[in-house]
Amino acid sequence: MIENGDVAMDPIEGSDKGTIERRTAHGLSGRRAAIKKLALGAGAAGAVWAAPAINGTSVVPAVAGAQTTLPPIIEGTPTSGLCAEKDGIGCYSGALIGGNDRFQATFGSGGVWNFFFQGCSTGDSESVALDGIPGPNFTNAYEPPPGYKCKMILHNGNSGDQIYDTGYVSNPINGIADTGGVVFIGTADFPNGQDKVCVVIRCDPV
Repeated sequence: MIENGDVAMDPIEGSDKGTIERRTAHGLSGRRAAIKKLALGAGAAGAVWAAPAINGTSVVPAVAGAQTTLPPIIEGTPTSGLCAEKDGIGCYSGALIGGNDRFQATFGSGGVWNFFFQGCSTGDSESVALDGIPGPNFTNAYEPPPGYKCKMILHNGNSGDQIYDTGYVSNPINGIADTGGVVFIGTADFPNGQDKVCVVIRCDPV
């Protein structure tokens, strides 16, 4: 018996062999067309077409699941949120308890960045350092969410203009431990002449 798509034919003595072969070829062509149709449908749905596999005597197309990408995590805005502002004599509060320029930022799943602004306009001594805030992160003031790398971007808090970008920092930031007092934006890098500075923390998938 020769199968031809949905039609089964018994070979008959004296039948036209060429006709039977053409019909059989037509059946295989129909099967290939069905596989191609499934592949096109999978592509339209966002799946990934993979090479077909042989399952017994049938050709079965393999379709891999659609891939997902972790979204970026953003904490703070260019003009509000994590904003430090100098006092009347042009200085940041530093690590002073109750100071306005200390921040305990949490973001994503398990992300934390505790920091403070310090220094004054006089002498261009401004910088940003890790803050050892009492609690579970006292000796681990920076920790990115699992699977992410993070950076800190400084903005002029009035205009919203970007004025500094740390680039993605290592973990721990100083290569040994993220303890309080470690400066990660030094006086040489801090954009001088700023009164109100707002922080945006951006984390992207590793």
